[in-house]
Amino acid sequence: MANANLEKNQKYCEIIESKIKLEAKPVAMKLIKTEDDLIEGYEVIDEKIRHCEMVRKASLGDKFYSTIDQQMCLGGAGAIGLRDMPEKLANGEKYFSLGRFQDLETAKKLTGKLSIIEDIHWGIVYAPLDEADFEADVIEIITEPVGGMKLAQSIVYKTGEKIEPSFAGIQSLCGDAFANPYLSKGVNFTLGCDGSRKAADIKDNEMTVGISSEMIEEVISGLESI
Repeated sequence: MANANLEKNQKYCEIIESKIKLEAKPVAMKLIKTEDDLIEGYEVIDEKIRHCEMVRKASLGDKFYSTIDQQMCLGGAGAIGLRDMPEKLANGEKYFSLGRFQDLETAKKLTGKLSIIEDIHWGIVYAPLDEADFEADVIEIITEPVGGMKLAQSIVYKTGEKIEPSFAGIQSLCGDAFANPYLSKGVNFTLGCDGSRKAADIKDNEMTVGISSEMIEEVISGLESI
């Protein structure tokens, strides 16, 4: 099964890279419910950093897993299902204190709509897509807007429906690009957030697209067709 998943992911990666200009690899990620479910051959990351930084490291060739103990950003860890969302983030107080909203009520209105995986997991595995020997829950692609355009075109090729991305400039690679497609079983487009641009070096001219396991075949088929 591992070899079959690896071959499939290598094919996906080859097609994506042939159609979209990338500076780094697409990243495959999989949530692990318990330690007993850990995929063989993966070691725990040897530093404590943010989820978005882990995505960036995997896009540059690293493969590893993380538990909550290695996650520096508790908001990101809460979004991807490794812990409960910290109370002051969930109720909007933190973002209001940072000056992101005109008042606390507005902050609460937005945080109540953020994508959060509430089912708590033991860990999460990260790998470059062409090295992932597992079926990813979500594949994240960091690309320029023209790459996002081509991914959007690959979706509408068969559906005929307009893309309706969901983002707010907050919790981008964790909430928008991972939790949203994981929960919706779809695809989401996000323009990044201050945290991911600063910590994970998401460039000013880059955006991120998250694709669920349920949608990856349709996206790949569309890319091959357009």
